[in-house]
This record gives sequence, structure tokens and C-alpha cells, in this order.
Amino acid sequence: MRPSCWRRARLVPALLPLLLWLPPLPGWGAEDPRQRFFTHYQELQEDARRGPFGFPLHLHAEEREELVRAEIHGNLDHPFRTFGATLAEAASWCEFAPLNLNIKACTFQSQTPEAMLTLYIGGKGYQLPEAASRQPYRFQVRARQRGYVAISLNALEGLLGTKGHQLEIEAASVAGSTVVEFRSSYQPSAASKLLTAIYLTTLGRGKIGFSREPTSATGPPGYVKGEQGLIERNTMRYYLLLKAFLDTQGLPAGRQFEARLNAAYDLMERYPAQLHEMEKAEYLDTKRREHENQIRLQQTLGPLNAQPGGL
Repeated sequence: MRPSCWRRARLVPALLPLLLWLPPLPGWGAEDPRQRFFTHYQELQEDARRGPFGFPLHLHAEEREELVRAEIHGNLDHPFRTFGATLAEAASWCEFAPLNLNIKACTFQSQTPEAMLTLYIGGKGYQLPEAASRQPYRFQVRARQRGYVAISLNALEGLLGTKGHQLEIEAASVAGSTVVEFRSSYQPSAASKLLTAIYLTTLGRGKIGFSREPTSATGPPGYVKGEQGLIERNTMRYYLLLKAFLDTQGLPAGRQFEARLNAAYDLMERYPAQLHEMEKAEYLDTKRREHENQIRLQQTLGPLNAQPGGL
């Protein structure tokens, strides 16, 4: 395998989860969505007892010939006021997305009526953002009302020749907590399919997801692997990073970044079989250095996030 192909294959774990985006729901906003979220809330209580994650989260993912898609329902133990304000600001995404090892930096440019959000995607180790791959997205707040918010990110083209990247996130207040719904999809390319296959037979070989395979006649069921496992790992990783961000929002501004790094790592290490990638000292050092690079990049584009605990 050529070195360039090997380097690109190492990016596969970051590429699939970042943009698993779905088109807008038909008639979005035509009816009050809160009843739908109340139904999700009830279903998630059962998922918390019987599901593979150990908390209220439901994940469905699939890969077709021309579409990779995922849908997630989750219940976060945070008031909607905090969650809604966080999701509706592009700057906030640049505080939790780079907690992912494959995100080297995140920058935003506020415009009316939408903002632009750019992710710099690379390998797991320390990397300058200038050496990473840039992926810009349009960021839009599609609906915002009492107890409900809907946000979309989209990109016509993505890395490795992928197309039609779309993400929609809706959230609603239910019983004092926040129920979230993610829908995402993208159209794979020949190159992305090839590099995913390479990854799953090399670095990703033997890695598992969270769902159990059906019972086999030859033995007890194991965890899913391959493409399904890859999507599940990345989906869970981003869910935990968002949780780490929300869990540390109440701290003094000067303590939030370090607390967020530690919280993110510790949450992922609850599932070492699926999510362990490096030791904590290396993770903290990598993210501290990349955070400084992100501040430098953002300063060239415009004002830093004005929210407490921002960049």
C-alpha cells in the first residue's frame, strides 16, 4: 500500500462520524414536535435498563450502496435552557468537537443568517491544523422556540470525494431533562469505501461496537464489528464529548478547559474495549497543544467566543 493511502486510511474513524447527515424532515415545524420527544423520553427509559450503553441512548445505523446514515435518540440530564443555548451557537461546537482525537482544530465565522464552521481533521497524534484536512460546513438554526431547538449543518462535498453531508439535531425539554435527536447521512465515494475497507482489515481489525450480534448456533453473541461497529464507536464518542462539555459548563471560566479534557477522557475510558486509543497523559498533552493552535487560527478570522469558558 502506498504511504498516502495508509495515512488516509488512518483518518477513516474520524470521517464517518463527523458527517453522517440526513435531509430535513418533511414538514419540519408544521406541528408541535414536543409530543414526539415525550414519546422518545418514554422509550429511552427502557433503553437505559436494557440497552448496551448503560444510559438512555438509542442508536440505529446502516450502510447502503449510495448512503451511510445514522439516527440517535438520547436523554441528557441537563436542563434544556443550557443545552439549547449551547447548540444554537457555532462557537460552542468549537469547544467540544476538538475533544475528539481526530479533530485538530475548529474555527467559526458568524454571518447572517447562518455561520460557517470549519473542522480540521487529522490523525490521532498531535498535528498542526495546517497539515490537516479542512472541512467547512454551513451552520443554521432552523427553529428555536420555548423548550425546542433545531439546528442543521451541511456540506455539498466532503473529504475523499464524499457528497451530500447533512446533519440535523433537534432537542426538546422533557421532565426537566433534554431529549436529543440526531439524524445524519452522506453519500460515500469509491475512495471512501476503499479506505474504509482498508482500515477495517488493518488498524480497525478486531475493533468492536456496542450492539450485540444475534445469537449464533456456534456460541454466545458477540459485539458487532466492521462498519456497524465503527459508526457506533464514533457516535458514542461524540455523545460523550458533548456530555463532558455540558457537565463542565457550570465551572469558573478559567477551569473549564482542563476540566473538560479530563471529563472527556474519563467518560470514554468507561468503555475501554471500544474507545481506548491512548493513555491519559498523552491525550491531555495533545489536546492542550492543539487548543493553542486553535486559538491562533480563530484570532485570524474574528473575535473569539464571547461566552464564559470559550476559546
